[in-house]
Amino acid sequence: MKISTKSAIMTLGLSLAPYAANLQIGAWVGSASDTSLDGTYPLPTQANVQAFVDLQGRSLDYVEYYCIWRSTWSTVKPYADIAANNGATLFVTWQPDGYTAPDIISGSADAYITKFANDIKSYPHEVWLRPLHEANGGDWYTWAVGNSSMLNTNANVAAAFQHIVTLFKNAGVTNVKWVWTTNGTNASGGNPTSFAGTYPGDAYADYISIDGYNFGTFHTVANSGWASSWQSFVQVYSAPYAAISSIDKPIFVAEFSSSELGGNKAQWYKDAFASLAASFPKFFALMVFSNNDANGDWRINTTAASLQAWRNCVAQYAKTTSLAPKGIGAGASFVHVQNPSTVRLDLDRTSGVRISVRDGLGNLLQNRDLGMLSAGAHELDLGRARGLRFVRVQAGSRSETLPLTGF
Repeated sequence: MKISTKSAIMTLGLSLAPYAANLQIGAWVGSASDTSLDGTYPLPTQANVQAFVDLQGRSLDYVEYYCIWRSTWSTVKPYADIAANNGATLFVTWQPDGYTAPDIISGSADAYITKFANDIKSYPHEVWLRPLHEANGGDWYTWAVGNSSMLNTNANVAAAFQHIVTLFKNAGVTNVKWVWTTNGTNASGGNPTSFAGTYPGDAYADYISIDGYNFGTFHTVANSGWASSWQSFVQVYSAPYAAISSIDKPIFVAEFSSSELGGNKAQWYKDAFASLAASFPKFFALMVFSNNDANGDWRINTTAASLQAWRNCVAQYAKTTSLAPKGIGAGASFVHVQNPSTVRLDLDRTSGVRISVRDGLGNLLQNRDLGMLSAGAHELDLGRARGLRFVRVQAGSRSETLPLTGF
């Protein structure tokens, strides 16, 4: 064990097990009573979260929520509490509807963003925010690069993301993780788009994600002006994954599901999960969009067969407890991923520290008492390893577990 004079750097010398993915599961849970497209906008209430958990037979690691920028933190907080009470993290798609990238850069929304930041920073749990999602995907959002009339470009969408994060940093917010999302297909016919073009840079994103769906044959020229076709999970995700997987950030799927039209949805789910280890080894989570909307019926229970397939797939992965949410009163995150082999501890007081590392299946790789560490920054070098590991750090009464995506 080598300790520097500037910060404590522990080389643990782990003997690591072979790669095995321990996938985390999240969901936009839809509505407990949604049996048809009824025009309502379901929310992740306790009833809806519980109904989904009962339906899939597994608790959730993440609960998704969609928030328009007019909504304040006081509107969002009850859903964050519901997620936390269910042992999950709230993942907020934070949508600046009505704002273009130039609007955001110019400061048009600064008052709203700053108030949201000041209101959220005392919340005792971690919250994930993803603004400006799917900017490469088309013209359906006011910040979309493909929307030529909105004057959005790859460069100014990335700058708008940076502007938002900077306002939060200036407000002293430390309990928010930032998610940047690319769409599974690029728009055509407008401004040039690309999978990684709007990426804001490593200093501004904690996680990166992809949204992608198998529309099957739901869309036709007659009903939509364009025709969709059946695509496997591998077909949907291979191109965007190849474009962004070299970015040194953990990657997950933020929205996905399949239509029933044009193929076998149950088999689609099975094939999707079966493809992960070989084709998408950096994915640490899948978040299903289980709702019936204008683009198709994405619910996991569109048929008994699709539901059973989904239940069997997620049952392979035990829930990783305390991965992202913090206990009441725990305060801001004190463990930060530096790179795939190093984490940093920011201790506000001298504390006894223990660290444990598990592989993707939950097998214990290392359990070590590091003794009393002084207040300040300490770096833990965990060594290089392939695949996904979960590092749990306990400092006094506080604990936190984070994923490390390997090489």
